[in-house]
Formats: sequence, structure tokens, C-alpha cells
Amino acid sequence: MTCKQFSRDLDLRLSDPRRGATLTATARRHVAQCLQCRRLWTRAEQFIRMCDAVAGDALPATAVRSARQRFEQALERTSQPAVRFDWLQTPVGRVFVGVSARGVCDVTVDETSADRYRARLDIWATDVQRDPRAVAPAIAEINSYFAGHRTRFSLTVDLRLASPFTARVLRAIRQIPFGRVASYGDIAARIGAPRASRAVGCALGRNPVPIIVPCHRVIAGTRRLGGYSGGLAVKRALLELEGHMVAGGATGRRSAVAPGSRVVDRAARPG
Repeated sequence: MTCKQFSRDLDLRLSDPRRGATLTATARRHVAQCLQCRRLWTRAEQFIRMCDAVAGDALPATAVRSARQRFEQALERTSQPAVRFDWLQTPVGRVFVGVSARGVCDVTVDETSADRYRARLDIWATDVQRDPRAVAPAIAEINSYFAGHRTRFSLTVDLRLASPFTARVLRAIRQIPFGRVASYGDIAARIGAPRASRAVGCALGRNPVPIIVPCHRVIAGTRRLGGYSGGLAVKRALLELEGHMVAGGATGRRSAVAPGSRVVDRAARPG
């Protein structure tokens, strides 16, 4: 049995838990050899057994809804969120978006494979499934941003896995208005740690929800671009979308990001 075959069997069991939580001998051998599929089965088995527990005389569909609700509530209590995801095409490439019951928990701008994206989320989340309907509000706001119609996101973000320091940094960054920039030192001062510029930069590299939490608006004190986890080309594109000019150092080219690129505010306002 291959991983794809096991996944298909698992989908059938989750769509109809009456199939039971007992695997075939072939599936058991596969699970014994494949760590990823074993993790998937452990989670699915919990759900199927919960369906059995709440079924009673209820209709199968009602039992499934009730069990799923209890399952997701249990996951929330253990800080292992159930995540629903989808993706959209943008001027900076394909963007994947993951949401939990608490809000948007992941935005990834440097991935093209849904399978790899799901596998990465599986490391820290549970019950990761593609669900366009659940992610539609976030997708709509991000589309509106790239279309030039939105300058502020109203989305709630889920930062439960961020350290207290990183969460403070990310909350401060959300306050930088559209069309403005701030330096690492500015953010350090805002959170009451004026000597922590380098730590601020490290926290930005761990931002799970770029674009929505606009870490691209943070630049070096010399107005150079600084770093960006999604790549400097993406950072430049986002800044230019928001009205900034990014001068490409000695190259003078606007089609590439030179190492010495600088951000020049078109409105001539300090960041």
C-alpha cells in the first residue's frame, strides 16, 4: 500500500465513520512503516471512536457533526489546532493560507505544493484539511489587498505558538499603517526593549502570518531593505504595492533587488 492509497482509504473512513476504526492488515503494515501516515491514523482513529461514542440513535450525519465539534474543541484545549487551508494566486506567486478556530494561523508565500504545505502544518497542527469555504474570508481580504482596494486587514490572527516576545513584536508591527515603514530599532523601542533590534529581526523571521502582519514594512535604520523570510523580491513587491520606491543601489534596476537596495518614501515622510 502506498501513502496515496492509504490517504484515500482514510478519506473514506472519515467521510463515513461507520466503516470503523479497524484497519486492514495491509493498511496496518503500511502504518507501521510510515511515520506520517501513522500520525494521520492516530488522529483519525480518535475522531472515528468519538463518532461511535456520540452516535447513539442519532442520524449518522448528526453524529459526525457532533463528534467533529467535540474533537476540534479538544484540540483547541491542547493547543494543537485543527487547521483548514486554501491558496490563491497573487502578484508575488501562490500564497497558502491556514486558519484555525482562533483566526489566521499561517500565511506562506514561498510554497507551490499543497502536499508539502500540508506536511509542514502537520508538524504542529492536527486535522489539517483543505477547506476553501473556511478560508474564504481571509482569501477575499488578501485578494482585495493585492488589487489595491484594501489598506488594512480586519482578520483575527492566531499567534498561540509564538513566544511572548515574538507575539509582542508582531502586535507592534500590525500598528504600522499602510504606506509607512519603521526600522528594527523603532519596533524595539515600541515594545520597551530599545536594545533588542537584532532580536526583533529574529522575531520577524518567525512571523507565521506575513502580509497580514506586515513585517515587510520593517526595514533597516539606514532605510535599506533588511531581510525577509519570503525573499527580498517579495518584500520589494509588497513595498512598491504600498507606494514606496525601492532604489536598486548602484545597479539602478527596478526589476531586481540589489543587496544595497534602499526604500525611498514617495511622500517624503520618515518611517
